[in-house]
Amino acid sequence: MVRILTRLDQVKKELEEHSHAALDFQIGTISGDLRAIIAAEDKKFKAGDIKSIDIKPIKIEANEICFLSAYASNTYGHAMAVGEETSLPISMERSADTALFAAALDCKIEEDDLLGVLILLPIKLTH
Repeated sequence: MVRILTRLDQVKKELEEHSHAALDFQIGTISGDLRAIIAAEDKKFKAGDIKSIDIKPIKIEANEICFLSAYASNTYGHAMAVGEETSLPISMERSADTALFAAALDCKIEEDDLLGVLILLPIKLTH
C-alpha cells in the first residue's frame, strides 16, 4: 500500500481502486499513461536537500517521452527526475529505478511513499 501524506480517506480509496489498472488518459487524439513514483527505500532529507532515492521500477516503452506532474504529490518535497544507471536512447525500451527528490522540509521518506507522478506519452520519431 502506498502511503500518501495529508490526504483524505477518499483519495486512498480511489488509489486502491486503481492500483491494478493502468491510469490511462486522453487529450484530444493523444493518449498516455500515468505511473506513480513510489519510494523503494527509507531515506532522510533535510530541507533543501536534493538527492537520489531508489524507486519501484517503472517500465518506459520505446518511443515514449516522460513528463513529471507538477502537482505536489508529497508533502515533504517533489520528484524532479527519474532514470536508471545507464541512459538509453528514446527508441529503446527503458526503465526508471531512481528518482531525484528535492526536499522542502526536514523529513524521512519511507518505502512505499508516493513521491510524484510520471506521465508517459507515445511519440513518433521523424528522423
